[in-house]
Amino acid sequence: MPNQIASHGSTVSLKLEVLGEDGEVVETSDPDEDLEIVIGEGALPPSVEEALVGAELHKEFEVTTPAGEAFGEYSLESIVTVPREDFPDDLELEKGQDIMVGVEADDGTEGEIDAKIVEVDGDAVILDANHPLAGKAAIFRVTITSIS
Repeated sequence: MPNQIASHGSTVSLKLEVLGEDGEVVETSDPDEDLEIVIGEGALPPSVEEALVGAELHKEFEVTTPAGEAFGEYSLESIVTVPREDFPDDLELEKGQDIMVGVEADDGTEGEIDAKIVEVDGDAVILDANHPLAGKAAIFRVTITSIS
């Protein structure tokens, strides 16, 4: 049986790791459940989806995205100062710590975002909600596990 090849419009299941240029793994897909996408629908950065076209089933490959393509540009608007009193008193807050922060969107919906503590200064906590790879190139390590 010839190797299956992915094409534009194919539904593919895949395993995915995202690495920084230093080779450190920043994100991975769920090890128990493959990520399923339709090539061309924009679920992944454009350069990753382009690399999926023509890729073979079960072959691992890497794609390096241009700076900012995968996680956007670094935004100063994503650095915010929050009063210390907005956090539980018993919560230890330390510079460099990753935390989940509750947010409310302009439309009133609520959710959570990941943020890194940049500084704890008495009554204020400075948070950076930029993705660790915002404004940087990212390396996507991909293995297609099924093609349909």
